[in-house]
Amino acid sequence: MPRSERQKQKLFRLLEIFMADTDEENGLSMREIISRLDSYGISAERKSIYDDILTLGEIGFDITTLPTKPPKYTLINRPFDFAELKMLVDAVETSRFITRDRSRLLIEKLRRFAGKSRSGELRRLVYVEDRVKTENDLSVENIDLIHRAINENRVISFKYFDYTGEKKRVFRHDGKKYYVSPASLLFSDENYYLMAYDPEAGATKNFRVDKMAEICIEDEKRDSAVVGGRFNPAEYSKKVFGMYGGKEELVTIECRERLAGVMIDRFGKDVSFFKTPFGFRMSVRVMLSPNFYGWLLGFGDELRVLSPESVKESFISRLENVMRLYKE
Repeated sequence: MPRSERQKQKLFRLLEIFMADTDEENGLSMREIISRLDSYGISAERKSIYDDILTLGEIGFDITTLPTKPPKYTLINRPFDFAELKMLVDAVETSRFITRDRSRLLIEKLRRFAGKSRSGELRRLVYVEDRVKTENDLSVENIDLIHRAINENRVISFKYFDYTGEKKRVFRHDGKKYYVSPASLLFSDENYYLMAYDPEAGATKNFRVDKMAEICIEDEKRDSAVVGGRFNPAEYSKKVFGMYGGKEELVTIECRERLAGVMIDRFGKDVSFFKTPFGFRMSVRVMLSPNFYGWLLGFGDELRVLSPESVKESFISRLENVMRLYKE
């Protein structure tokens, strides 16, 4: 490309240089700026660069002069400050639904926002190798497809798999595709889940996004059960445990006083507590699932189910089965 045509890139390249090579404490002299532009095949004079710096300021990228000799220039208002970048890097590192390779790629992209001298600090924060990560590199693309389907009010189809004891994938329903109306995506227990209405089962189900394969957006419109704001993901997430669905039931639980904070974290402050000699009781709507009963068991003698009787009996039966297993 002739140098004259590269002049059209000048403002963009200048911003790129400031983004990558400066920070709060480190700037570039005018000579260094001219040299970096020249490496892109862009010739520049001091006056034109001053004009470009003013233009960048007008569109929201403020460049200031550091008190050095010779004067050095630095970009002061970045899209992210360093603390925000560290939080984003940590989120990428710990996200199970992002593969190791994609995590490294995203972190390298985030480092570009840190500036040359501080980007190395972000690199030293990376511990991706030993984290448990998904092996499904289509997880991010799956999320994008699901968002598109929701925005376009359309049904999606997909295959859903589990793992065998030999760590091999096996599709449920002998590889038969699911056809569901996507309602919402929810991040829970380090994984993304799709909440969707399954017309064949006549119920709302949860699917781990990284276990979904061959997702397609269909021409059919979504079921009315998930359209028009009638489905509330926030309320739904309070009822499920470990994203396992089940029969919804109003359950009354009695807890020791010390569990008040735990219950608020789980169900929110809108749940009413009623003082009792044991501590307090509360009534909440939950999905009855193995994970719910496991959650109850985790509190030992600090918590008990008061009603309904069917839930009490089911919990006792599960405890007896576990005791029988260990006695055998």
